[in-house]
Amino acid sequence: MKLKTAQVSAVVTVFLVGLTTSAWAVDMGAMKQKVETVKGQAENVKKEGGETTQSVKDMKAQDAMKNVGEAKDEGKKLKDAAMGK
Repeated sequence: MKLKTAQVSAVVTVFLVGLTTSAWAVDMGAMKQKVETVKGQAENVKKEGGETTQSVKDMKAQDAMKNVGEAKDEGKKLKDAAMGK
């Protein structure tokens, strides 16, 4: 009787350890997937930040070129006024 009880206890223990291990493995898989998702999101944020920085630089360059053009026009007007044209 004691031998049978010991065997049943061993089988139940092995079964419970197996369930615990598989549940732990599923949790680890889910955690790994979440980490990969967060890494992907971080990459996207980094990429969008770079694109935003480039857009700002482009806008500043366009504004600078516009200002240079306006200054050139003003210079021509002053030159024409000085020359009497």
